[in-house]
Amino acid sequence: MMELNYLGSVYPTRAVITTMKERRMGRIMFVSSQAGQIGLFGYTAYSPSKFALRGLAEALQMEIKPYNIYVTVAFPPDTDTPLLAEENKSKPLETKLISETSGVWQPDQVAKILVKDVVQGNFNSSVGPDGYMLSALTCGMSPVTSITEGLQQIVTMGLFRTIALFYLGSFDSIVRRCMIQREQSKAADKRE
Repeated sequence: MMELNYLGSVYPTRAVITTMKERRMGRIMFVSSQAGQIGLFGYTAYSPSKFALRGLAEALQMEIKPYNIYVTVAFPPDTDTPLLAEENKSKPLETKLISETSGVWQPDQVAKILVKDVVQGNFNSSVGPDGYMLSALTCGMSPVTSITEGLQQIVTMGLFRTIALFYLGSFDSIVRRCMIQREQSKAADKRE
């Protein structure tokens, strides 16, 4: 996962960054995931590789901003693609139930938002209300594109954290219920 998701972004960036610096302009987009903002059941290999892109993007943005080069890190939600359909065939029940809370987006909707954010030079690119909330909650020391963006993050942080606690409680409940069901099923199988 690290080779594909992290190094698969590092190497092409290294290949183009010198030319961008010489031209004193450019845009770089890393495609992370909402699972790169919150660790989720069933994604213990995937999530860290997508979290790593955020760190890469933050450090790189600081280094290349003086050259008029901007980095966007995209955090798309589940998107209706053949890859998602394939993933859903083997996804653990807990992961399916947690994923359902956010819904599935169409590729053209996601692409329009991501391209718009890159063109505008936004550091974060998120999709939908859940994506907006996650980006605000996980902004940390991320660069902001405008004072308005920073103020929105400050104003919404408390409310979003409260909402997030309900989500996390729901996710924990899903994981517990699935574990109990699995254990009951195993116990019933042993009795037979």
